[in-house]
Amino acid sequence: FQIAYGVLAKVDESNIPDSDYAGPYYKEAMTLFDYRTDHFPEGSNEQSKAEKAPTFMYAMPLDGNRIFFEETSLVARPAVSFQECKERYLTRMEHLGITITEIEEEEFCYIPMGGPLPAKDQRVVGFGGAAAMVHPSTGYHLCRAMMASGSVAEAIRKELANENFNPDRAAASAYNAIWSPTNIAQRNFAVFGGEFLMKQNVEGLRGFFDGFFKLPLELWGGFLAGWPGLPNNENHETWWARLKFGLSFVSKLPPQVAFDMLASIATYSITEGVPLPQSVTPLLGLPDAYEYKEKNAAVGDVAAKSEAMKMIMESKVEEIVPVAFEQKEFTDV
Repeated sequence: FQIAYGVLAKVDESNIPDSDYAGPYYKEAMTLFDYRTDHFPEGSNEQSKAEKAPTFMYAMPLDGNRIFFEETSLVARPAVSFQECKERYLTRMEHLGITITEIEEEEFCYIPMGGPLPAKDQRVVGFGGAAAMVHPSTGYHLCRAMMASGSVAEAIRKELANENFNPDRAAASAYNAIWSPTNIAQRNFAVFGGEFLMKQNVEGLRGFFDGFFKLPLELWGGFLAGWPGLPNNENHETWWARLKFGLSFVSKLPPQVAFDMLASIATYSITEGVPLPQSVTPLLGLPDAYEYKEKNAAVGDVAAKSEAMKMIMESKVEEIVPVAFEQKEFTDV
């Protein structure tokens, strides 16, 4: 889960030396992934917790002295508590000398990440978070959902216009528009990324993002988006593109983090099986599609159904006899 506590706040600028900054945060730019922990007393329990279960500060300056601050646990299982995030935010603000004069809004952010894809063979069509569309490494979601909405709507419209409308086929077509085999393969690669991030302490995360942002923008930006049609996704939507990205990324990492990632790739491939190797090689094909597969019309024990129908029709107890089963139900097996 990704957990964050945030505030849209006004800050006191009466005694700041440079009005272009709020503490260390430049007011003409957004700050992401501030994983510093120097706001905790050296050797304290709070510092130890922050190093083992890290959170980062996200700062988004708006107009005037209004800034959105968010203390975020990128991904953790179990989740870091909201109270923990709030206390770390308050400690960070005090250490940085940022005085909040007014809080306009509070944010409590809870984002499920990773997890299973929707079950096949169901008629309920989930979308967005209900269809596991959240990026499993970053928590980004909105642009992915907006980009997918057109193809999903078109798939449903097409099925509704069919003279022989089949709700099972309609649901399968909608899910296949979201989770095509190539999309699933790309997601599997990102799921590993989320699992790797989850096991890192603060030093590991600093090293991870230090290497990540040394990549060309087209590579790291494409990974953060990670959906067909979004900018730079062509750098991630094939097994070869993902393999090149991975090799380039590992080469940018600090040695300890790079070694940990290589070991994690081996361990994850052994414990989780096909998904990761399938996402970076052509040897295992693509994941199964959500495409509709016609099923037999009759389900169950035909002999028991036939016996029940015969006994109900012959019953002398029941005054109202249920409508007889259609005979064709027992022949389409």
